[in-house]
Amino acid sequence: MKNSRAWRGFFQFSAMFNFTAAFAMLFVPELLFKILMMSDTLTAEVIPWLHQFAGLVLVFGMGYWVISKNPMLHKDIVWMGCVGKTVVFAIAWIDIALFNAPVGFGVLVIADLIFAMFFAMVWAAKE
Repeated sequence: MKNSRAWRGFFQFSAMFNFTAAFAMLFVPELLFKILMMSDTLTAEVIPWLHQFAGLVLVFGMGYWVISKNPMLHKDIVWMGCVGKTVVFAIAWIDIALFNAPVGFGVLVIADLIFAMFFAMVWAAKE
């Protein structure tokens, strides 16, 4: 695969994106929700679900870090990341369209869709 060094860096960046998001959800949810224009939705009932989501985001980030060591060897994780990021994007925008969810989260997950497109390029690449 051409530019494998660049792809390794890309997956390290992807991992850091997920780690940052997970840590924000776990340790500074008030700030994160304010940035996402969702501060009025951060309630005691939301916190356990937010923590569960943060755990998943963290684990996916760990997977992206593993991918960064050898993207072609870990295409199964690349595929899972591609699907996962696409699903997060789709669900966020479905929630916005159908349930009047705050648009702030939808703006953030545009990054997930962009990541998914690059993941798909790696997944489809021949060695």
